[in-house]
Amino acid sequence: MSTRYVVIGAGAIGALLAAQLELAGKSVVLVARGANLEAIRAGGVRVRRPRSTEQVRVPVVGGPQELHLTHQDVLVLATKTQDAEPVLAGWAWLPVSDEHGRPTLLAADLPLLTFQNGLATEDLAVRRFGRVYGVSIGVAASHLTPGEVVSPSYPIVGVAWLGRYRAADPGDEGAQFARDLREAGYDVSLVEDIRAYKARKLLLNLANGLGVLQGSDTEREQARALLVPEARAVFAAAGIEVAPAATAHLVVEEVPGHVGGNLSTWQSFARGSSSEVDHLNGEIVRLGRLHGVPTPANERLQRLLGAQAAAGLPPDTNRLSDLLSDLIPVP
Repeated sequence: MSTRYVVIGAGAIGALLAAQLELAGKSVVLVARGANLEAIRAGGVRVRRPRSTEQVRVPVVGGPQELHLTHQDVLVLATKTQDAEPVLAGWAWLPVSDEHGRPTLLAADLPLLTFQNGLATEDLAVRRFGRVYGVSIGVAASHLTPGEVVSPSYPIVGVAWLGRYRAADPGDEGAQFARDLREAGYDVSLVEDIRAYKARKLLLNLANGLGVLQGSDTEREQARALLVPEARAVFAAAGIEVAPAATAHLVVEEVPGHVGGNLSTWQSFARGSSSEVDHLNGEIVRLGRLHGVPTPANERLQRLLGAQAAAGLPPDTNRLSDLLSDLIPVP
């Protein structure tokens, strides 16, 4: 039997990944919910690209109760970080059957690939799963409509760094995952310290929330110039290594009828779904408090967007000046 990828989460990352694996001839099943599940069941994953649109029929289920796990399965966690814990808890202790249909393992014995931003998910995962492979992913994809992903990069749809969590060598298993992802259209590098690559990505993700606030490009640059040095100081105090700057480049083109440039945090606020800010800027705040490093800019952004998300308010509710006024004197 060949490896089957069980992709849990059908947002921009998960739905695109499942579609790309299906197109590459890999065995895959997508786990979705709500309107997204209904749309994918009815018509597959609609992938809008710069010069084409594909309707990719992907096997899809609404949850683990609809799935029979086997030794050949690889779990892929493609939810947002804030949703990871209940998903991990809900899947870990499910039975896994051998080739004769006998339940001989648990899902916690299967390999798990984590595609989340931030630094929290892998530590949550190793509480239950013994074979955790972190993936730091970069895609320009958007997901605003049920069953649809806009992917403005092709034929390389994303770049990724993959490594066995807390192990220097990803091994033959990790190398196979990397090969499969490459065949599915991702530029993948195997790395020894995946946490360092997740830390590097987090430095970029700290500015995601700025797109939710009204204001000028100059104000966004001023804010970013406050957020990132705080994070670097926190990483230094916590002894967290940061990988060197990336050399991989992803070509992003226009997709007809799509207005690009809005990052995943903006998309979450636009859809009215939960926010990952507590695991981006909030991660810096947490580490700062633990190690005695002040993080006023990250804390202010976390508070602004946390309150906005709790109230269910859309993008542009708050202004960048609301963030900067506490940190930079306004003439």
